[in-house]
Amino acid sequence: MSRRLLLTLLVVASALAPARALAQVNLLGATGLGRRVLALDARARAMGGAGVALHGGNLSAINPAAAARFNASGIWTTYMPERRKVEGELANGSVTTEDVPVIRLVFPWGGRWAVGVSAGAYLDQDWGVQFFDTLNLATGEVPYEEIRTSDGGVSQVRLDLAGIIAEDWSLGGSFLFYTGQSRRRVSRGFEADVEFIPFQKSVAIDYRGWGLALGLEFQPIPEMILGASGSWAEGLTISNDTTGESLSIGLPLSFNLGGSWQLTPDLLTALSFYWEGWEGVVDDLPNATAVDIWGVGGGVELALSRGENSSLFVRGGGHLDRLPFEVSGATVSDRGLSLGAGVILGGGRARFDTSFELGKRGNIDKNGVEESYTRFSFGAAVFAR
Repeated sequence: MSRRLLLTLLVVASALAPARALAQVNLLGATGLGRRVLALDARARAMGGAGVALHGGNLSAINPAAAARFNASGIWTTYMPERRKVEGELANGSVTTEDVPVIRLVFPWGGRWAVGVSAGAYLDQDWGVQFFDTLNLATGEVPYEEIRTSDGGVSQVRLDLAGIIAEDWSLGGSFLFYTGQSRRRVSRGFEADVEFIPFQKSVAIDYRGWGLALGLEFQPIPEMILGASGSWAEGLTISNDTTGESLSIGLPLSFNLGGSWQLTPDLLTALSFYWEGWEGVVDDLPNATAVDIWGVGGGVELALSRGENSSLFVRGGGHLDRLPFEVSGATVSDRGLSLGAGVILGGGRARFDTSFELGKRGNIDKNGVEESYTRFSFGAAVFAR
């Protein structure tokens, strides 16, 4: 669900082992299982990631109970490019990635039930590093350039069933299927006057697993929606296509809490919190240390205009997250601010949303490297009314 577009990471470290250089330059992509991607749409992104329980149609794939509130069949997607600038003692450069955090279809029936299917990125393993080093041979020193890259990751597919079980209560469940592939490549080149053959190697790694999710929504008053959801996974099987070896590791339990409150007809506030139990689930994964993670985010939405055929909204928010995989023996935080806008057209038949986020991950003093990022999200939805 993602693709590496550009990488310029230069490490001049002739006195350092290549493994050490590689571990330092990739704050998220090359650490553990990759960079965690949340299944949030552009509207929720603009409101600080508050996608658990939202008035006005929740397009994120966080809480399966949200599907019960749609009264028309629909299809939507969110496209999310991100540019990250890496700074640290061993690396400087930039990388641009593209993710599709959610593609979703929902089909309501009977006025109380809905089925749905969604897919999106779960763990992004797009990364790369270029560094220079020297082979110390009996005949002398031989400089070389080595490039290591990874493309791909793990995606999550969800099959949802949701229903209104009481006047103010909705319940939903999901079957989760994890799938994907990453391809790791290593190439080493020497100067033209060196009689060494360039080295290249490519390995494909497959991922498979499954899990379950359960969600609940409660609307105590018309202006307020509260929600909760959780998921459990049987585990993830990692297979090396080249050697035939496989490894099974756990995936974390997760819990989400959130709500939204329509303070006035034109002003909506939202807040969400999540926790995922990553500590210990990757004990069998070499060179990876994980911690339990959490995140909190919230924001506001203001209606600038409302009409029979179209409505216009602006949004803002912020978030703070702790990420699962440690770097340089220390935890990694992600903090950011967001702005966005959205429009509903055709009396609700279509909607378009966008968000812009500025943030930072990691800390040079703690992790030896940090990333500043700019992230856009573009969402489009069509409903059959």
